[in-house]
Amino acid sequence: MKRELIAYALGTAILAGALTGCGSSNAGSTGANDGAAVLGAKTGTVELWNDKLNNTDQSAIDELTESASSLSGVNVSCVAYPDTASYQTALQQSITTADAPGLFTWWSGPQLMTLAESGNLADLTDIWNEYVVPNGVADSVKDSLTYDGKIYAVPYSIIYNMIIYNKNVFAENNIEVPTTFDELLSVCETLKSKGITPIALKNDSWAGFIWFQAMLAAYDPDLYQGVCDGSIAYTDDKVVEVMHIWQDMIDKGYFSEPMQITDMDKSLANGTVAMMLEPNYECKNLTNDYGMEPEEDMSVFVVPSMNGEKSIIFYEIAPLCVAENSDDKDSAKEVLKSWYTKENQTVFTNVTGFLCTSQVVSENATSNQMVSLTQDDSKYEMMLRYYENTNDAIRDVALDELMKFETKAATADDILPVIQKKADEVFGQ
Repeated sequence: MKRELIAYALGTAILAGALTGCGSSNAGSTGANDGAAVLGAKTGTVELWNDKLNNTDQSAIDELTESASSLSGVNVSCVAYPDTASYQTALQQSITTADAPGLFTWWSGPQLMTLAESGNLADLTDIWNEYVVPNGVADSVKDSLTYDGKIYAVPYSIIYNMIIYNKNVFAENNIEVPTTFDELLSVCETLKSKGITPIALKNDSWAGFIWFQAMLAAYDPDLYQGVCDGSIAYTDDKVVEVMHIWQDMIDKGYFSEPMQITDMDKSLANGTVAMMLEPNYECKNLTNDYGMEPEEDMSVFVVPSMNGEKSIIFYEIAPLCVAENSDDKDSAKEVLKSWYTKENQTVFTNVTGFLCTSQVVSENATSNQMVSLTQDDSKYEMMLRYYENTNDAIRDVALDELMKFETKAATADDILPVIQKKADEVFGQ
């Protein structure tokens, strides 16, 4: 209940934002089925609003809209806003009216839950069950798109985070891929003894949560979720224990000093660093910019559990929603019925670089391997990453404190009470 109230407060803050103009937009071309009637659709046309494609070539946008139009029989056009502020304003001004876009992208976490709670999102549960999961999207990501038992969005994009490792470094040092957390620690010790930095850390100001969430979930997924929703304090004994395990790893030199992502990639490629916990799109950069051949020079594995249970794959998801009040609502649902087909997702991946379904094979075999692992629910559980899964006021404090921890400017005992103080303010404890 507290989490719902917080989501409502966040949504109210968004609605109260300064009402700037909508900014410029780019209309993509429609497909060959101009004027086509679609069974169950009110208009036979639909706009896809987003702030994701504003830097995409118009020809690529046209390719995507033509694919969606041809496969669905609905005339699809893309309206790409130039920045997040103008996009949010335009959407919030129209969402309660018949002029709302049939399809639009949004943000997961509290912002999505706020729209769902307000009644402005169409229920997509049937679409999910009949057209999304059967086309190779991991069913477990629906938790981050669900409110009060109903699914109110489908994935526009999904980004998965796993450990990318240098296969040559592992082979040259007779290292097997770890399947337990103790084995991971043993791998780190072996690498350190050989003069190789085991794990690279990113120096972006927001990146401190990456190993924080990984450590908590490896210890106990419920502990991670409890910290996110406020039911477990950051100063809880178990959280403190996890942080001390992480502190010990840092003290033993298992992590690099935080560095830029380009330096991380370069270090992984030249073998001075053996592993990094990064998203699937980084595989493409490692290949294109540093010559690492997928599944020859690099591969991936999931951070192992500390307790022998399922390992956790963290994901970032951009929701694709249907406006409940839009005249184009039924047309939008028709589009979603073919959106996750192999044909359309192949075009989508080529245009955006995102790989959302196991049906599509990208040029990078290691990126494909990441998606493949998400399909194995006997070994892995999917969880929304900390950045979206946490109240943003708490998150912003936590990111600053966690970076102090990673850079050894503060200890776990220093930072956890600071984060908890903000959590108490937000959750009203």
